[in-house]
Amino acid sequence: MAESKKATPQPAPVNTERAIDVFLRYLEAEGATVVFGIPGGLLHPLFEAVETDPRFRLIVTKHEEGAAFMADGYARTSLRIAVCAGTAGPGATNLLTGVSCAFADGVPLLVVTGQAASHAIGKGAAQETGREDMDIVAMFRPVTKYSAMVTSPRDLPGHLRRALRSALTGRPGPVHLNIPVDFWEKPVDEGWFNPSTYRPDSRGFDRNAVQKATRALLTARHPVFLAGSGVSIAGAGSILRTLAELIPARVATTPRAKGVLPENHPLSLGVFGFAGHQVARETVLGTGVDVLFTIGASLNETTTLNWHSDLRPTTCLIQLDIDPDRVGRNYPVDIPLVGDAQAILTEIVYHAHRFIRAGDQPASHWSAELPVPPWSERCLESALRVSDAVPLTPQRWRADLELALPGDAIIFSDIGGHMLFNIHYLCIRDEQDFVLNLGFGSMGHGTAAPVGAALAEPRRPVVSIIGDGCFTMNGMELITAAEYDVPVIWIVEHNNMHGITWHGSRMVGKKRPMEAVRYKKKLDIAGIAKAMGLSTFIVEKPGEMTEVLPKALAVPGPSLIEVRVDGSIPPPLGDRAQTVAGFVRK
Repeated sequence: MAESKKATPQPAPVNTERAIDVFLRYLEAEGATVVFGIPGGLLHPLFEAVETDPRFRLIVTKHEEGAAFMADGYARTSLRIAVCAGTAGPGATNLLTGVSCAFADGVPLLVVTGQAASHAIGKGAAQETGREDMDIVAMFRPVTKYSAMVTSPRDLPGHLRRALRSALTGRPGPVHLNIPVDFWEKPVDEGWFNPSTYRPDSRGFDRNAVQKATRALLTARHPVFLAGSGVSIAGAGSILRTLAELIPARVATTPRAKGVLPENHPLSLGVFGFAGHQVARETVLGTGVDVLFTIGASLNETTTLNWHSDLRPTTCLIQLDIDPDRVGRNYPVDIPLVGDAQAILTEIVYHAHRFIRAGDQPASHWSAELPVPPWSERCLESALRVSDAVPLTPQRWRADLELALPGDAIIFSDIGGHMLFNIHYLCIRDEQDFVLNLGFGSMGHGTAAPVGAALAEPRRPVVSIIGDGCFTMNGMELITAAEYDVPVIWIVEHNNMHGITWHGSRMVGKKRPMEAVRYKKKLDIAGIAKAMGLSTFIVEKPGEMTEVLPKALAVPGPSLIEVRVDGSIPPPLGDRAQTVAGFVRK
């Protein structure tokens, strides 16, 4: 009998194309069809190619930081890699803050910067950022998973594959390529464009550890989940809910993960940590918790109330994270689970059902005990949520907002005093998503990033709650939204100051209010936005938000709602103020 011959794997056909064509084919393969940035000479070939290619859309921002923030918002919402680009010199350095924000929160970005022509590097070319002088590659290295200069056209595909693999494997994050301007038009031989062939699936896990964790959860009498932003990054919100209901376990979230379990769900404790809820604090730190399961939560300062020692449960701490370096970093862990949150939670649900069919019933006592207080009772000074006072209380207009927000809204929060009110007083429910960049804590992110989110999810309403300080810092990006007719609604809480700093200054140091952060002249937020081309509204009285938000939602383009509030009401920053006081104690 003749021996059968095995087929010899054939290499992919190699085509000679320009480097720019190869680059764009890789972007298309990864689903990255929008590029955010500001064109400049040393990156002109890329911007020119994107603008003229019908497969892609070029969004020209008003500042490169805004470009990075918009790409960040696009990636957080779509769960795909997003692209931002800037020319050499200041174009590149302006991207750094936005890229740092993405790095801190595990957001996948491809960052492209321009470079002087290869033959001119080292001679002092205009805006040259070579390693001999201003090393832009080194600047990006601490805030990216991969940063490299492409040193020849034929090396570009290899660098690009490595960058995409780094950005999308394990804990996601930004990557950076610096490319000399003369390389884009050079010929490149390349036939390797399938993402499955150059980056692995990172959803593996230790099955024995998963089964051990499942048994610990099923035998727990008072199990509690602490869900972090890794749940959102993994797209694991629905499976988290399934598992919590199956055990059943009560669920608190970190501030950044607010709403990954709807906060009106009967098992929700609300937010634990920075500006969080008392019922979450009392439950998580209480002596009754025997098994605590942290999921995609790095257990950092803002998550743990300054690394509170009572976070340890009485019997077992299970920590799930895709980054092994974060497991056991701040607390000793009994059952470590390293891997993708969606994959591991799915496997736990599978084993839980298997064990239950075999006769092992959940031992949780939560369902037989007192229910979690309803949302309105979890909030501090809950009477302010129904106050008819004028000026408006920050609590009241958020209660009104809840009534008018669509069930599938994407809600951004910027950084500042308004953020603390958002975390504590705004209930995220149904299919809504809450986005907060608290990992790096950059003001301006919640002002610019929603533009990227609206482009990624055009069928969902995008609402961003920002402060007047954030508006004055990055508000020019509202012009970008107006130019491209992107339907974002900005709600600006106007108290004419940097509220978190002013109120915080009265609680730390010499406890003297810092008057420098109060504006000397009252801003006309709505007037400025109207001049930018936005539809504008003003809310000054209780109940007006329920009338105004539907009008803003009906506007085909971007709009802004200025909410004039009582600035004397402090945000819930007690825990943070105590932490700062502890940091500076002599």
